[in-house]
Amino acid sequence: MSPTRRAFCLSTLLAPAMGLFVEEPGRSAGREPRGRSSRVNYMLRYYIRSETAAQQTEGLISNCRENHIPHVILFSGNHWDMGWNMPKIDEAKARVNILRPVVEQLRSAGLQVSINMWSTLGHGDIGRDERGRFSWQFMVGDDGTESHAIPCPIDPEWKRHVSQLYGLFAELEPAIIYIDDDFRLHNHLPVAWGCFCPLHLAEFARRTGRNLSRQELVQRVLTAEPQPTRERVEWLRLSGDTMLDAARIISDSVKQTSPGTRMGLMCSDPNVHAAEGRPWLAMLQAFSVSGHQPVLRPHYASYNDGVYRNAAREICMMRKLQPLLGGKMLFTPELENAPGTRFAKSVQLTRMQTALSFLLAPPDITLDIHSFDDTTFDYDPAIDIMLRNSFSSFNGVADWALECQKERGLQVLWDDRFPLHRKVEVSRMTSLPAPPCWEGAMDLFGFATTFYPGEVKLASRSYLEERSDDEIRSILKGKVLLDGDSAAHLVKRGFGREIGLANCEPVAGANYEEMTNKAFAGKYWNQDETTVEAHKYRLDPAEQAIVVTRMFGPDRSFNVPGMTLFANASGGRIGIVPQSGGHGDLYMVEFRGWKRQVALKKMLEWINQGPLPLFVEDAPNVFPIRRDGEKAVLLGIGNLSVDPLLRVRFEIANPFEGEPRIEYLAADGRPAHLAAQMSLRGRSLYVQTPVRIEPLSLGCFRLAWA
Repeated sequence: MSPTRRAFCLSTLLAPAMGLFVEEPGRSAGREPRGRSSRVNYMLRYYIRSETAAQQTEGLISNCRENHIPHVILFSGNHWDMGWNMPKIDEAKARVNILRPVVEQLRSAGLQVSINMWSTLGHGDIGRDERGRFSWQFMVGDDGTESHAIPCPIDPEWKRHVSQLYGLFAELEPAIIYIDDDFRLHNHLPVAWGCFCPLHLAEFARRTGRNLSRQELVQRVLTAEPQPTRERVEWLRLSGDTMLDAARIISDSVKQTSPGTRMGLMCSDPNVHAAEGRPWLAMLQAFSVSGHQPVLRPHYASYNDGVYRNAAREICMMRKLQPLLGGKMLFTPELENAPGTRFAKSVQLTRMQTALSFLLAPPDITLDIHSFDDTTFDYDPAIDIMLRNSFSSFNGVADWALECQKERGLQVLWDDRFPLHRKVEVSRMTSLPAPPCWEGAMDLFGFATTFYPGEVKLASRSYLEERSDDEIRSILKGKVLLDGDSAAHLVKRGFGREIGLANCEPVAGANYEEMTNKAFAGKYWNQDETTVEAHKYRLDPAEQAIVVTRMFGPDRSFNVPGMTLFANASGGRIGIVPQSGGHGDLYMVEFRGWKRQVALKKMLEWINQGPLPLFVEDAPNVFPIRRDGEKAVLLGIGNLSVDPLLRVRFEIANPFEGEPRIEYLAADGRPAHLAAQMSLRGRSLYVQTPVRIEPLSLGCFRLAWA
């Protein structure tokens, strides 16, 4: 089939999926409304081979013009042989000479050009041995594994080399020069976690006066009791200083060569970076070149289809960093489809992830959607067609998101503190990062969450164990929902009275939960819900506590309190879910069900003493977002299911008096009036709509008050 014929067939195939809800007569989803300016900024991350640079440049310009792409990010490396490993200076000079006319031609075509440095440390050995090419110290893992390709970032020889390398590519005067996510100490396979080389051990000894072997140091950092040991504190500080010093060296080199270039950084899971001792705010300062705000490209979404309902949790890698860095760095979230075909990720999931990015972090997105192996754009053009056809729709999402910028929801408590107190049972550094707990769990029930300040807090053990007693007292004066791990931790710390528990111990065999409290069960009173998650706790609640459910053993051989509520003497209102978030039980499909959803909603309303920011009714596996503006509220509902969401219904805490005017975002990105049924219920507004949200799609509503 010819490329033209193939593209036409794909366009026809994908056309029904292009609308957010419905196509309005006379409006085309693929046509930009006349007179309207673009708000979204597609930033295409693209690989050009040295041997086909001229041909690819022409194709790239055509592709960008056709698909509304104003910004191109070129890889520094030349395919796998050089790209995955560190180039020598003469190799880098040759590559810069190849890219120079490419950059000039792209700029002449009106495109912005940035550079993605493919190797700063290197992503992994990938079967290569660089010891004959470089003489610096190579990385050593916590288990003694020695890399043959990845340098130790404390080595002065590597620092000189990487400074020269960035200076060379800065000669191209890119808009942004990105450090890739190989700028880390973990995941440089076969090294799982570095660096415990002789240079690092010597520097640790210099700082502390203690000469420890690698094995002794790892044991003191991880499993010694009590934590934090001096070794853990100093090791995290040394690890953070290692990468901060490298950041300053790289940034200084770029500044000297191209002071108009912004520094950009791709990052991985913030919980893992915390276990590397990453000092985010100091690193931000290091990357501020000539007063320019640096750029953050967070890992944003899955590389492939996977399980769709995991999307809410994966997006949290970016959402965590927004309150910390959002006002200080420009966010260009990375959406990557690896290895760049529909075998990896469907068009529909890619479209939903793109739309969610414009809802959560408008207006920039980094698109890594093309195969490295192909030098033309007709290999698998389905994603290009989608980007072109959805451009107006994405502009509409970004318009509304930029108007309404204040997120509201249940607040998942998180910050960038290092895991100083985390108890680790296994002597491997990969066990040190805090596990996710609430991230993306309550969203699937239909509750909007946020990492910005909110009234109801969702607290995990990993968050609480890094707080002082005074900080915990302050938290428990508010509105808090705990999982079993965090409740057990608080009881052990002496805060049982504040959360209404005399004891909290693991329990086995409690395999189902009964909705025993009529006030919180609704129509499911005295009905059972499966609770086969592996890790649960036996709660011993105070007499004044409200027991919402009870958990039963086989053949009702025993029963123990399940979900509970407690109002403490300091004015705090505390809820407890007895499952273990740290073991992933809140993500298990058995945890989610209609009966538990009803009980959780009523519990959260009791904790909040009123309606919740946003709850989507009768909608399994959704991802709801609420953003407030001046006299307006934006609601985004991502349908993570492969079933359509029919007649969308939702309830919000009403921020203003009276009923609002409600609009939805049509397929062409324009607001369309919606005939919805609305009812005021005290401080809440309940809305029933005729809208259908297709599988793996985002629906957007705007409520405006006069």
